[in-house]
Amino acid sequence: MAALSLQGLLITWILVGELGETPSVYGNSRALINAAPLVILLIGGFAGDRFDAKRMLFVLTALTALAPVLLALGLADLNIWMVIAFGAATTVLSSLADPARQGMINRVSRLDVQRSIALVTIVPSLVGIGAMGFGTQLEEFGLVPILLVLSAFYLSSALAVLGLPKLPPAQEERVRVIDGFRAMFQIPLIRNLLGMNFVSAIFNAGGYMVVMPYVLMSHYAGGTLPIDDASLFTAMFIAFTIGSTGSTIALFWLMPLRNPGKIFISLQLFRIIVITGIWVQPNPWLFMVFVMMWGINMGVNSTLIRSTIQELAPPEHRSKILGFYLFAFTLSGILAAWVLGYLVEWLGALNALLPGILISIGLFLYGRYRSGYWEFRSPSAF
Repeated sequence: MAALSLQGLLITWILVGELGETPSVYGNSRALINAAPLVILLIGGFAGDRFDAKRMLFVLTALTALAPVLLALGLADLNIWMVIAFGAATTVLSSLADPARQGMINRVSRLDVQRSIALVTIVPSLVGIGAMGFGTQLEEFGLVPILLVLSAFYLSSALAVLGLPKLPPAQEERVRVIDGFRAMFQIPLIRNLLGMNFVSAIFNAGGYMVVMPYVLMSHYAGGTLPIDDASLFTAMFIAFTIGSTGSTIALFWLMPLRNPGKIFISLQLFRIIVITGIWVQPNPWLFMVFVMMWGINMGVNSTLIRSTIQELAPPEHRSKILGFYLFAFTLSGILAAWVLGYLVEWLGALNALLPGILISIGLFLYGRYRSGYWEFRSPSAF
């Protein structure tokens, strides 16, 4: 998470701050980076159930550490395609490992699933906030030292994998693609949660990653705050992460939750308040408060959806179902990057946030009356 947090900030800063790309070019670049791992996520889900998860995770994480070094070696000729290749390479390798990493939580944790998911979100996110502190030094140190730090984070993560217990395959027999689809569609609530999360992520995670950097640069960069633009970028990322991590910490102490669906569905209305608050263009400090509130919303939503899916998924198909979950989330990021990038150019950065209000209303109505999540009772609470 330290590596991913710093890398997300770094890619955004290079494309928007260093290369000065337009919103549509930035959106298309993000779409290409996110498109690379789409099929890989499904392959990773099947491999996570079929092969030794510990060995697989170690090899893939160690290989990811090479990507920042290669980009550092080519900085003299830095261009948009190098950034896209760097982002795509790391996301492909991470996507192969992610389903196995998520699926092994149930196998190694001694807590209930809800608190396990919260804990493995809280600790890495706190580390991620510290890692993004390096972002405040982007203009002072330059890209090469930051990229080497990024590589060191990935290497440290690979070494940490060696401390895991043995994790033999959860499914010894030959894996069939149809089994994963069948397991997913046989549980209606999983199917509905995947759909709701997909739609939500387009204007939730997508709106934050694609639109917010341009809101910041258009309305707050070079203003009254006594910090440079790179530090302002970092401050926004940190404010969001503090919100998402702080809300997950609060969830951890309240867990296990008996009715997670009621919280998730109600937060769709809370997002409307956040979007409206940013749209009215408040002063810089209040803007950061709304960014933090956005982080709270997304932190709670993602934790509840993920923990519910892991509770419902059969053990022999858990990695495959989580692969589908990550696949849908990544696909939503591609659509968000492509659509929202053009919306920013056509409507302006602030107005590009407004479709998220209609999406939030629709999600609330569907979640409340049609999804079955409102009535769901978590087995962790009994």
